[in-house]
Amino acid sequence: MKRERLTRAQRKEQTRERLLDAAERVFVRKGLAATSVDDISDEAGYTRGAFYFNFDSKAEVLIELLRRDSERTCSNIQAITKEGGAPDEVKERATAYFTDAIRPDSFSLWAEGSLLASRDGAYRDPINALRNRRLAATSECIRSIRAANQAKLSHGQAEALALGMASISDGLMFFKMSNGQNMSGEGVINVAVAFISWVLGHGPKYEDDK
Repeated sequence: MKRERLTRAQRKEQTRERLLDAAERVFVRKGLAATSVDDISDEAGYTRGAFYFNFDSKAEVLIELLRRDSERTCSNIQAITKEGGAPDEVKERATAYFTDAIRPDSFSLWAEGSLLASRDGAYRDPINALRNRRLAATSECIRSIRAANQAKLSHGQAEALALGMASISDGLMFFKMSNGQNMSGEGVINVAVAFISWVLGHGPKYEDDK
């Protein structure tokens, strides 16, 4: 069977995706500051020219990686409640997803994004917008699950719980990466499962929960 030839647009998109995949591996391995354009190009099997044909800078690549991760995360979170099922099934599915989402690679990228946003105002708004989009998806998931268990939350209350979940998850990953000898991967997961399950199933009791 004759292989279909890619169009110019398809070839460009393929090159762009390979550069993004390569950049993700190198950023996780070396960090944004220590990574050069040549590192990314070499990892992807392309030249510097190919990199600059698709991106203006390493920072632009990082933001694109965060956008890709944010879109994937939001889609997966929304699917948790859309799939339906009994409240306990949805809660179990959500707990499993949020626990699995505590990944070193994803955390490393968002940590680099947070540092970039704190040091360069030009990137602060787009990075914070992507982070807030993930938090919004998480808070809506929490509201939906808690409502199914007869415990309604306001948007502000759900947002606070979503921020708490994100902060605990990030804190666990940071502690594990910087002080790994004192906490096993299983230990991180156990703490995460306990907190996520508490938020989704019980959480703090607000006045309007009654």
